Amino acid sequence: MSISMEQIDEMRKRTNCSYQEAKELLSKHDGDLIEAIIEFEKNHGHKSKSYSSEKNRGLGKKVKELIQKGFVTRFIIEKDENIILNIPVNILLLAVLITMPVFWLYIILFIAIYLMGYKIRIKKVEGEEVNINDIVDGIGSKVRTATEQMREKPAEKEQNNMKSENKNTGKEDQINEITVE
Repeated sequence: MSISMEQIDEMRKRTNCSYQEAKELLSKHDGDLIEAIIEFEKNHGHKSKSYSSEKNRGLGKKVKELIQKGFVTRFIIEKDENIILNIPVNILLLAVLITMPVFWLYIILFIAIYLMGYKIRIKKVEGEEVNINDIVDGIGSKVRTATEQMREKPAEKEQNNMKSENKNTGKEDQINEITVE
């Protein structure tokens, strides 16, 4: 059977395969386009052009939703109920990306604003707010607790050592032995 150029073009359009592969599959299946496409999908794991374009459309939709959410989500700095800064998170991220070489300045600025008593928060789309100050305070209290525990452990070890030394005093006439069994 003779395979026409229209059949080959249709096969290529639907599967994104090469001319040679389209001709071979169509010849194998006596010009039956559907059977040729089915075999192509079996051999290539459904990686046809239409499948990948649907996947790309889903990714594009997700990116669009993420960008829209970023413009609705707000970064807010306030002091004594007065709003100092209220910008979309996307604008903040764009500013940080543009000025990336001086990123460390943002960290210093963030710490200074926090120490000066400003309230830093992120207001989400649903109206839910994330209070950055509470998060930083929580981290600070965990660090303080951990350092206190670290200080207590060496003090406990010293007390245990002193107790064992007190037990050994007065026994200077005895020979210290270490026995390995």
